[in-house]
Amino acid sequence: MAITWQKKSAHTPYDVDLVCRDLKTRNHRDQGLEINTLDNPMTIVCQGGDKEELLKNMASGLAFINGREFTHVHCNMEETPDTWWPFILVTVAQSLYTVPYRRKDYTIFVSPGETSWHFARRLADSVIWVKDLVNLPPNAKLPQDLGDLFQKRAEENGLAINFERLELNELKQIQAGGILAVSQGSIHPPLLLTGRYEGKPGGPWLGVVGKGITFDSGGISLKAAENMGRLKADMAGAAVAMACLQLAAEMNWPINILALAPLAENLPDGGAYRPGDIITMMDKTTVEIVSTDAEGRLVLADAMTYALTKSVSHLVDIATLTGTNAIALGGIRAGLVANDAGWAESVYQAGEDSLEKVWKLPHDSGYRDMNKSTVADLKNSGGRAGGTISAGMFVGHFARSVPWAHVDIAGMAINERGATGFGVLLMAELMRIWMRDYA
Repeated sequence: MAITWQKKSAHTPYDVDLVCRDLKTRNHRDQGLEINTLDNPMTIVCQGGDKEELLKNMASGLAFINGREFTHVHCNMEETPDTWWPFILVTVAQSLYTVPYRRKDYTIFVSPGETSWHFARRLADSVIWVKDLVNLPPNAKLPQDLGDLFQKRAEENGLAINFERLELNELKQIQAGGILAVSQGSIHPPLLLTGRYEGKPGGPWLGVVGKGITFDSGGISLKAAENMGRLKADMAGAAVAMACLQLAAEMNWPINILALAPLAENLPDGGAYRPGDIITMMDKTTVEIVSTDAEGRLVLADAMTYALTKSVSHLVDIATLTGTNAIALGGIRAGLVANDAGWAESVYQAGEDSLEKVWKLPHDSGYRDMNKSTVADLKNSGGRAGGTISAGMFVGHFARSVPWAHVDIAGMAINERGATGFGVLLMAELMRIWMRDYA
């Protein structure tokens, strides 16, 4: 889907008039949602006593008229706070979204368009880009191809981002044993793509790592056949990381961001890694393979080790890591595991402010012990019980002493309608907190 954003002029014709109101500024007896589909333009009046209520009413109103013939929407935000505009435009984009192979184009006219306009439309475009990438079929986003797509958007928009591509031979040279093991069952070689945006020379660097498994069959520890096609979404974390890197560059924010996307395909063949194997990671940690379906933590670990060679001062990773995350938190919040209380609080606050909420999970040493192996330094699965925490703490082992946070978006990145784009607003807000408190 493509959205063209425009400022509304006095005589702009449109099909839908979407009026967004902060109910606190009006009569509390007013209805929260009014829809008139008989006139032209169709009118949707959405009101809410807070931001969340307004956004829910907007989504309901646009869902009601979905399927009708319209392509031009007027989004009137004259009666909403300036800080709400990014959320309003993201909700409009989300509600009108169509998948890449059933594309529909829209023009959104916005009034007013002041301070937040520049950020709001770029944030909405970032969410749509992530949704498009996650919804692509796996044969259209093989590891090398997905790396190309990440770079292409930055290059087309002339963004000040320097990319580095570590191909198969370079990954062998740096002995990235996790990425190499996961990918060895596929004929399609892996890629570690790194993007650098330096908006504040001499300032600290935030490392953002996103899991990039372009298709996850489970490998030899094969997943159930039912709904396996949904595992095309296992690269959602990498898409979010690259989207936020590009958002920072588009906004010319005075921060330094290093984004890493370890890209690989997890398939079973005669060369695939096996349960019982012992592999050596990039940092020389030995890992016993308990399950080849616990692959995401292996590629994240090597990417984080590589990030440490670039002298990042803080790390955050975002990943569709464990099915138990959705069981534990019900798909309402993402799981958060961290090694630093202050950094964890920053991520938690970013979730509250962005409405893409996280929940701090415990990190007692007993959960770390679940990953101990009798034949290697670690094993790559501590079991299902407490699995979201032990998996996160496996990744955290490779952060060493650097403040680190892990955000598990399994159960959040995709639903029955496809990709959600979850994580973009969260990470965008975290970058704003970084800019205020750390940079």
